[in-house]
Amino acid sequence: MSISSQPEISVNTNPGRRAVSVRKLLEIEGATVFAALILLVAFSSAFAPGFLSPGNLTNVLVQSVFVVILGIGMTFVLVAGGIDLSVGSTMGLAAALTIYSINHAIPVPLAILIGLASGAAVGLFNSYFIMVLKMADFIVTLGTLSLVRGIVELMTANSRLTTQSEAFGFLTGGTILGVPMAVLLAAAVVVGGGLTLAKTAMGRRTYAVGLNAASSYLAGVRVRRVRVGVYVASGTLAALAGILLGSRLSSAHPALGTGYELTAIAAAAIGGTSLAGGRGSVLGTILGALLLGVLQNSLSLLQVNAFWFQIITGLMIVAAVLLDGAIRRMLRARPSQ
Repeated sequence: MSISSQPEISVNTNPGRRAVSVRKLLEIEGATVFAALILLVAFSSAFAPGFLSPGNLTNVLVQSVFVVILGIGMTFVLVAGGIDLSVGSTMGLAAALTIYSINHAIPVPLAILIGLASGAAVGLFNSYFIMVLKMADFIVTLGTLSLVRGIVELMTANSRLTTQSEAFGFLTGGTILGVPMAVLLAAAVVVGGGLTLAKTAMGRRTYAVGLNAASSYLAGVRVRRVRVGVYVASGTLAALAGILLGSRLSSAHPALGTGYELTAIAAAAIGGTSLAGGRGSVLGTILGALLLGVLQNSLSLLQVNAFWFQIITGLMIVAAVLLDGAIRRMLRARPSQ
């Protein structure tokens, strides 16, 4: 699976010079993210105490799981030309509902389904206002962020919902053949999301809608169905990430998931997903999520102020947006006469 699933496009703004392959530029972009991850791992191995210990590496993987799952859902939305700021609050809602259900004697599998359904419902709620009432994605999902966070705070009554369920704790605390269960669940999401976006008709339509929704509609693509689908997928995956985070903490608190929406956007943007739509991949988002996970862990081990993580993440997003702008200008360029 390549960093970019886009067809190769060549532009030439000067007939006297060799055409620049945008596909090659995208491959360089993906390779740069991968190289940055390798360099960061090498640096952390040399200077961060205990970075290479099995316990710490497992911790990095499990901590990255939440951003990977969340980022894949965000990638679908961004590729389709939208944005979803409600995913962090959706994480909190799903965790709270799942733990609340478990505490009221509902079997764990059914409680998890209730949590996942809440995420899908948030996605449907967002898509209704965006597609039917024609409201801006940013405004709708920003409102949903506040609305859902208020529901979570009411449910938790400004305290914590806790559970001692071993079955629920197994989601992140258990292992199968030595591999953490959370990592296996994330791997399943990665495979499913990657194949859907890169190899299916739904994936091709998602790219088409992100590139030009009006032209896609004229070509017979059901734009509304595609955009509803990506928002439901984003909400459901956000719910899964929230359930796993609730399992890791054995609790749900009023602020659970706060800030994760920006981390998910950062992972996708750093991995090459265009914030303007039409470009991105699951593999790129995974690399972005791992880069952020290793960075945060390394700063913690080096006892660096946590605010530096926010600063560096912000600079990465700005750099990704600048690069995306350069690529889009190349795509719009025409041969000079």
